[in-house]
Amino acid sequence: MKRFILPLMILTAAVASAAEPWICTTAGRRLIYEESIGGVRTGTLDKLVASDDNGEITLTYTKENNPIVERWRIYPDSTVLQIEVPAEMQALLDTLQVRDVDFRTRNLALPAEMNPGDLFPGFGFSVSGTRGDERTTLSVRSDSVRVASCGPIRTPAGKFDAVRLEFRTLTTLGDQEVAGRMIQWMAPGIGLVRQEIPVCEGVASVVELKKITQ
Repeated sequence: MKRFILPLMILTAAVASAAEPWICTTAGRRLIYEESIGGVRTGTLDKLVASDDNGEITLTYTKENNPIVERWRIYPDSTVLQIEVPAEMQALLDTLQVRDVDFRTRNLALPAEMNPGDLFPGFGFSVSGTRGDERTTLSVRSDSVRVASCGPIRTPAGKFDAVRLEFRTLTTLGDQEVAGRMIQWMAPGIGLVRQEIPVCEGVASVVELKKITQ
């Protein structure tokens, strides 16, 4: 498990009221992200936007040869990411012959309006199961998200007005706990434009929007 370190906060003070949802809704558009750790490029994420007749927005991509689908729904007061237990985790449980598996999730709802200093509930999921005579639970949750600031951010894809969100996370496995942080910049009508997860002193895992294509 990784240990997270708090980075410097942006001091811009403003109000973000999204006239558009906190996600790209243009079907067929591709959001291309670059991944890096400590400034060294490690990969690319090519997210394809799609929508269905029920109003669900999906972002489909591949990471480490695993297909991933982000599922979003848009409401008047929020943009909601539907949290799902990763498919690779389910496959691992099957391989380890874990039985009586119980999955629980909590979606992430991004408020339509955000002000610096606002707090709102974060995401979470837990998986518990029995192997042999032992029952174990793994959970990852963010009980609160803080709106740190609102203002412009420049990425390789251009300059965006965005909110900076700071997540406090807690990963629990059995009786072991690891606290961490994740920082995301979200832009109306686009979604994620930058993400940082500190992994050690002065080093962060970064995902940044590189370009947008139709």
